[in-house]
Formats: sequence, C-alpha cells, structure tokens
Amino acid sequence: MKAPDFHKARYSTCHENPFRLTPPPAQAKLHVNATGESNPAASESGEQSTQQQYPDPSFSEVFNAFKEAFSQRKEQGFAFLELTNSELMLVKKSFFVTVFACLAAFAVGTVCWLILNIAIGAILHNAGVHYVVVPLVLLVLNSLAAFGFFKLAQNAFNYLSLSRLIQTWRRVFG
Repeated sequence: MKAPDFHKARYSTCHENPFRLTPPPAQAKLHVNATGESNPAASESGEQSTQQQYPDPSFSEVFNAFKEAFSQRKEQGFAFLELTNSELMLVKKSFFVTVFACLAAFAVGTVCWLILNIAIGAILHNAGVHYVVVPLVLLVLNSLAAFGFFKLAQNAFNYLSLSRLIQTWRRVFG
C-alpha cells in the first residue's frame, strides 16, 4: 500500500486572490471556456490526465493498518507509564536517602556536638574566661552551626518534589 506524497505537490497562486492557493491546472476537474459553458471534450481529456491512481486497499490491509496504529499507540502508552514509574521511583529513592541521611547526620552530629562543646568549654575555662561567658560563646557557636545545617537541609529538601514528574506529564498531555 503506497500513499500519495502530498509534500511534492505544487500549487500556483490564484489570479483573483494571490494569497489563496489553487491546485495546478492539471488537477482541475472542470474546464470552462470563456463564455462560462463547460466544455465536455476538454473536461473528459482533462479528467483522464488529472485522475490519480490512488491505492485501493483491501479490508485486511486497512484492518492491519489500524491494528498496527493501535499497537503503536499502546506501546507509546506503556513507554509513558514506564517513564512515570521511573520518575516516581526516583522521588521515592530520593525521599528515603534524604530521611536516612538526616537520621545519620543527626546521630553523628549529636555525638560530635557534645564532644566539641565539652572541648571548647574546657579550653575556655582553662584560658581563664568567666564561667558566665563560656555558655554564651558556646550558644553563639551552636546557633551559627544550626543555621548552616538548616540551610543545608532546606536545600536538600528542594530536590524532594514532583516537579519533574509534573513537567513530564505536561509534555505528554499538554
């Protein structure tokens, strides 16, 4: 089954309206002389030259073409579902990695924080700093560290979104 190639068709501009395209004269079906009457002899010879040989497909060819189009559409749907599934898996994995990383960072950070605060307090006390100033210095240092870790966690949380999945859906359905 061979379909006609419409990309190779040539059109000429219409004399009444140059912005309207009309088919080439060889493709015109009705030949009219200057008086407005149709010329059957010219029309018959023109019809023979303008008739294109379109394929005459059988029912089985048309049915097979529809089956092929349906199977291609079905495969496209399955590919979309696989893409959606992979995006959801990426979000799920990102969520669990973020949660476990936060828990591990919290555990390690707590131990390090205790050791560091004890060491800084001991150094400041041995340096002769007043016992009221030592907790204030530790409070300022811990507040700065907490602010930095909060910004880090906030940045990591930005990657935990469904925006990529929504963008994929918009590209397919939009």
